[in-house]
Order: sequence, then C-alpha cells, then structure tokens
Amino acid sequence: MELQKRLQTELLRDANVKLLAAETWGLPVHSLEIAYETVKRTKMDILMKMLLISFRKAPFQSAEEVSDMLLVEPLFIQDMIEAMARAGLITKKEAGYSLTDAGHQQLESGIYVQPPEREEQTAYFSPAHDSFLQGDVKQTKSKVFRHAGNSWQAKDISEEKLREILEQLQDVGEGEQEQRSIHSIQSVTEMDSHSVECFEFRLHHVTNDRMFVRVWNTMTGEWDNVLEQCIIERDLNEWRKMYKKAGGS
Repeated sequence: MELQKRLQTELLRDANVKLLAAETWGLPVHSLEIAYETVKRTKMDILMKMLLISFRKAPFQSAEEVSDMLLVEPLFIQDMIEAMARAGLITKKEAGYSLTDAGHQQLESGIYVQPPEREEQTAYFSPAHDSFLQGDVKQTKSKVFRHAGNSWQAKDISEEKLREILEQLQDVGEGEQEQRSIHSIQSVTEMDSHSVECFEFRLHHVTNDRMFVRVWNTMTGEWDNVLEQCIIERDLNEWRKMYKKAGGS
C-alpha cells in the first residue's frame, strides 16, 4: 500500500491531472522449466591442436604412438583423443586416427566446439505480454486482471522467444576465452501459475480533456506500457461514457 500511495502522489504532482480510480489486480504469470542444450566454443588447447595436426599428417594407431612422438604422458593423450572423438573431430579407421570434416574446420579456425550439454532454466511467461518477464514474483490475492484471457499453452511459445529469454538468463562472466550459445530447445514444462501484483491508475488530464492509464508492474519494477496499451484499447470508450455520466469529465 505504501508503494501504491507513493506512485499515486507522483502521478498527481501535475495539477492538471485528476485521479478517476485506482485498482490493484493480479497479472497471471506462469513459471516454466526449459530444458535445452548449449554448445561452448573455446580457444583450442595447444595439445589438442598438436594432436589434430599429427593425425592430419599421419594415421597413428594408438595414444602410445603419439605420446612417443610428442613426449607427452599417454594418459593425457588418451583423454584428449576420447574428448575429440566425442566431439566428432576424429575417427578411427583401419589405418588409424584421421580428422573428420569438423576436425579440419576447427583446426583451421583454432576454435574448439565442445559437444552439446543439457541445461535447465526457470523463466516466467506472461500471456498478456506474449513474452517473458524478469524480476521478483510478488504474489497477490487481488482479483485477476480483467483482460488476462484464458486460452494459453506453453507449446504456443515460439522458439525465438525461448531462445531470447535463455540468452538473457545465461550466466555472464565465464571468461573471455569461452562463448556459449543455445544449441537446441529440448522441452518446455509449465511448473506453476502466479498472480503478480499490479497497480492501475485511471487518470484524466483536465486541460487536454484526455483520459489515460498508468500501470505499475511490481515484478518488473516499472510502468508497464504493454498493459497500459491493452487497457486503453479495450476500456477507453466505456470509461468516457461512465465518467461523463458520473460527472467525472
């Protein structure tokens, strides 16, 4: 209530603005668990580069053979060979190890593309915005937003929107030598439904004889232009009739 009063005071600082009504309601927001795969790209390790160059020049049969040539412990060589095989950089044939097309490409670029890794992330989707919101969910027991609508399913969210929110939620500060990108979306599961508290202020600018609305979204912590536009498009004509009849304009 304290926040609502502060916001109302801020809006009414303009002497030409009159408050017609103030309401509190809950915006439906759904928490989703998104399972996806990421691919990491790093600057190629010196040992990996040496092994790829060696396999490009000659078909070695074992880690021991390469170890003798490079003077590196066989255990390190074997671990690197297994990692490169999993990443699809090398393959072993009768003649020995050889580079795949991906192996040639990554050796030339000097960038190692690691095998995809599965990850999960929780995100919050607002059907009224048709997009994801970020912030703290502050539940309210107030009535549900009158224009919330009921027809919504997680499967209707586009892959573009899913990728966009995952990119925003990814950890930062992993180091300059590493880049991580979304490889594929595996599944989207709805976990829970929330009712986010929002404050609506119906206002009349007396000098301009203009009705408008401001909506404060407590989850995002800012004025919500999307919800304001939705309300104006659907309610403005009714407000004009209602408030004129009541002597409000």
